[in-house]
Amino acid sequence: MKPISLDLFTNYSFLSDLQIAKDRPLAVFVQTKSDLEHNDYTQRLHVMNTETKGIQPLTDWRKRTASFLLNDGLYLVKKDEEDKTVHTQFVKVSLDDGSESAGFKVPCAVSSLKDFNDEYYLAQIGINRSCPDYHHLSLEERKAVEEKKKADEDYVIFDEYPFFYNGAGITNGDRTTLVLINKKTYEITDLIPSTVDVESFDVMGNDIIYSGVDFTTFKGKWSWVWKVNTKTLETEVLYDDVMQIGRVFTLNDKVIVLGTFAKEYGAMEANKFYELKDKQMTLVCDNEYSMYNSVGSDCRYGKVKNYLKFNDKAYFITSDHSRSVIVEFDGTSLKKVVDFEGSCDDMIMNQNSIYVIGMKNQALQEVLEVKNNEVTVLSDFNTEILSNKYVAEPHKISVMKPDQVDGWVLYPKDYDPSKTYPAILDIHGGPKTAYGEVFYHEMQHWASLGYFVMFCNPRGSDGKGNAFADLRKAWGTIDYEDIMDFVDEVLKQYPQIDSKRVGVTGGSYGGYMTNWIIGHTDRFACAATQRSISNWITEVCASDYGIDFPIEQEYDDLYNCHDELWDMSPLKYANNAVTPTLFIQSVEDYRCPIPEAIQLYTVLKCRGVESRLVAFKGENHDLSRTGKPLHRIRRLTEITNWMNLHLK
Repeated sequence: MKPISLDLFTNYSFLSDLQIAKDRPLAVFVQTKSDLEHNDYTQRLHVMNTETKGIQPLTDWRKRTASFLLNDGLYLVKKDEEDKTVHTQFVKVSLDDGSESAGFKVPCAVSSLKDFNDEYYLAQIGINRSCPDYHHLSLEERKAVEEKKKADEDYVIFDEYPFFYNGAGITNGDRTTLVLINKKTYEITDLIPSTVDVESFDVMGNDIIYSGVDFTTFKGKWSWVWKVNTKTLETEVLYDDVMQIGRVFTLNDKVIVLGTFAKEYGAMEANKFYELKDKQMTLVCDNEYSMYNSVGSDCRYGKVKNYLKFNDKAYFITSDHSRSVIVEFDGTSLKKVVDFEGSCDDMIMNQNSIYVIGMKNQALQEVLEVKNNEVTVLSDFNTEILSNKYVAEPHKISVMKPDQVDGWVLYPKDYDPSKTYPAILDIHGGPKTAYGEVFYHEMQHWASLGYFVMFCNPRGSDGKGNAFADLRKAWGTIDYEDIMDFVDEVLKQYPQIDSKRVGVTGGSYGGYMTNWIIGHTDRFACAATQRSISNWITEVCASDYGIDFPIEQEYDDLYNCHDELWDMSPLKYANNAVTPTLFIQSVEDYRCPIPEAIQLYTVLKCRGVESRLVAFKGENHDLSRTGKPLHRIRRLTEITNWMNLHLK
């Protein structure tokens, strides 16, 4: 068996954006691959016949773009090189042969396009508070606005909070809103006040129900619910009390809110299902699922969905222990309808089957059909690439304690129980995410290089309910205890691991824990901390996560909690650190800004601790998953070289 090379991921196919036709037995999805020549990604659309299960390419390879499968056909967003104003140009793509024909263009940035009725599309678009009626201006007026932007491009003005977001850049004044687009004239009808940032929406007859936040200076954590009549354009407030709302949708003529009052486990508490009527929330279904896929992998790319409605029922992808599953909500109760060890990444369905983009049995993404609880693999995009490679199987290890901690070990390639080996501990982000038995490229590469790889789900992780995930005022305590207990258990069960040659790495929350670990123990021979947090005071004041953290921790005084924040900051304990540490950080990471790495790196370097900081320009918090291919290669090269230097 050949090893999994560091750059093999550039040959993987990443699948996404499943869409199904309304009146034909056809579905479409996106295949994405690395484009090393341009240090980017390229994609093409495929069409699948849901009767014959045949899959074939629909378009040629092209730059990444959005597509929308509507009642009258498939529309692909195409860049108009001539028009420099903000706009979206659509071309129509035949589902039979992929040929293109004229579509339409609208003067706004469209992020979602749906059929509303025979006369209108319902579109989700982006606007900015500085010129909220941009999409109603003439071409000349829009050109003037763009010229003004160009003249001011060296200046950034913040006059509200939040003002940036990871992956989106500067967002000051930005709002997501809803409009109707006439299918014949392409005239745009505004539906939502320009100060409202829409977070979710659904249609109920001529009405649109939506949730979001109405703000001009400060966007809080709590959302409202409104109803707008598309005939009269009259808006009604349906709910204006304090609630954290994940989604609002309609089911059987009822308004359902998936949200939490955060009274039992704080703002990270799982959302429950409520019926909203007469401005009152009535609980209709308790729930401890997160209602999103939190099972991690570095082998995904593209747009996916965690929610859809079909036949008067709602479906959600969620995390259950170490797997992501699909659950069905019928208005009163939840039940699992897709449940296998692995990951469901996207879904569509018809009367006969559920179709999933997923990872199963340590395989990369493929299109799967689930019917009568049987899972059939329909595609083979990634079969050959792994066919002759060493793919390490995860061996489960549990730490038996009141809150059981589950984890896994990957064996090194050509494992010989009579020999000793180095090991790498990998800590997930979140913290409310989870590891599972899902293919992870970086871990598989390290196993191919001769490392034991260990990873676990300590308290704070997702998939085991609210109580297990509750880390309020406990970061760096019970989670640290669980991780160390897990490492001890692995070393106990595998004496083949040389305890003097164990490294630790992790990103985001995993980076925070890596920083915490080096200030609290010297048991690891080296560390590689990625997109990390070292100082909660600066993190709260300078990241897009910001004020959410002290809210989630439920500090008594949100604006005078520096003592509590400092106690949970790895920087406080930096003088204890002696572990050689590599820092990986992205310059445009607004989730964990680069000063978080610089502060801790500075302390270590000044104290003579071996350390190195690698900063990636043009990358954000998602470097390891969606960063430019050459940057992802360099990132993994840096980490791997650091481990090899200190562990081999």
